[in-house]
Amino acid sequence: MKEYLTILLFSFAGLSASGQEVWTLDRALAHAEKNSLQIIQARYDTKRAEIDLAAIRQQRIPSLSFGSNLSSSTGRTIDPTTNDFTTESNYNQSANLNTGVQLFNGGLIHKQVQNARIGERQAELQVEAITENVLLMVVQQFFQGLFARENVTLAKSNLELLKGQVDRTQAEVSAGSKPENELLEIQAEVALSEQRLIDAENQQDLADLQFKQLLRLPVEETIFLQLPPAADIRPDETDLLSLAELRNRAMALSPSIHAAEARVESAALGIRIAQSQYYPSLSMGGSLSTNYSSARRDAINTGTSVTNQTVFLDGNPVTVGFENPTYRFESIPYGNQLKDNWGLGFGLQLSVPIYSQGNLQANVQRARVNHQSTLIQKEQQTQQFTEELERNITDLKSSYRSYIASEKTLTASTRFFNNIKLSYDIGASTSFDLINAQNRKEEAEIKFLIAKYEYLARKRSLQIYLKSPGQ
Repeated sequence: MKEYLTILLFSFAGLSASGQEVWTLDRALAHAEKNSLQIIQARYDTKRAEIDLAAIRQQRIPSLSFGSNLSSSTGRTIDPTTNDFTTESNYNQSANLNTGVQLFNGGLIHKQVQNARIGERQAELQVEAITENVLLMVVQQFFQGLFARENVTLAKSNLELLKGQVDRTQAEVSAGSKPENELLEIQAEVALSEQRLIDAENQQDLADLQFKQLLRLPVEETIFLQLPPAADIRPDETDLLSLAELRNRAMALSPSIHAAEARVESAALGIRIAQSQYYPSLSMGGSLSTNYSSARRDAINTGTSVTNQTVFLDGNPVTVGFENPTYRFESIPYGNQLKDNWGLGFGLQLSVPIYSQGNLQANVQRARVNHQSTLIQKEQQTQQFTEELERNITDLKSSYRSYIASEKTLTASTRFFNNIKLSYDIGASTSFDLINAQNRKEEAEIKFLIAKYEYLARKRSLQIYLKSPGQ
């Protein structure tokens, strides 16, 4: 019966896939990993962490900046190049090149670089953790879609079987070999089977919609989920490992737990960063400056001139000539002023924290509280991961046992139904017996599908936890 059911489903798959976009599980996982907005956002967080690390590293390098100012003055002002008063309208420009470097600040920059490295590693681990969660959701949704599709196939098959019984029973009632109640009972069961088919189709539509939404596919796109190979439904070496062995292996590989550990490490370093503020800080700075003024003139000696002045000697006027140098004033070129007016300065700045109104102590206390909080979060993350993993492993082992049991039940129910059908055909069984046998067979088929896809989903989920390739 299992072989017959598999052939029927694969035949239906081949017909249904015609003209449709075929999706295997591997293709769905690869598409989600590439297109999931959660994963894309996490990758941008990694880029931001890389930028933060590069920026904090450069704080070890002296800073360098250039500044310039251009102004115009009218009226009585001071010439910045000579510090003399002038009433001439002028414009002037100043330029400066500044540099500074932190010599000591309690190891703050070094610790911040360490913290940025941890932040970069944490961001990368977060990408892996989010990717793992997205892939697990895709696995669950994929097999839910497969179950919904096969459930529709079974519902259609059972409905067609009942409709065939209606036609046969109608002929027998017309011939008088069966009472009309037999026909009415089967017709009522056909109506119930049609309702079950409608419910199954609704579940399939919902499963397909959720699959498209999860993979960000167009809603109007027609998709077909391809059945996995039959070889997937058998235990492998991971199924033979104990729960503790599987749990320990998965926890050692879990990016979410490693990311939580990185957050604890970062929080512990945050305490040391806050304590760095207790230490004095020493920095050094320097500047190179120059300026220019249009009011500045250069005095050029052009010779001498004699100025006569009358003085009195013993009451007699005497004319005396005084020789004075003569000058011509010319504007000093822009480049010459910048070259002549440059100045260089260096300085050290020391800052010693004495009293900060409790701010430094509060920062350290906040860092310690944050560290304790991340420890609790790590324990919560570990507990949540462990519970989900142990539940997945337990479900994997139990679903395989259910699959084996449901396969036997399906085989027995199918044989029982075939015997009842033969008995009904020769008039030895009633329609109630036939309907009861068919319902038992249908229930066994559904349980078989549930166990089958539950096992496949749990098995692939465990492979994702263990970072092992899909079979």
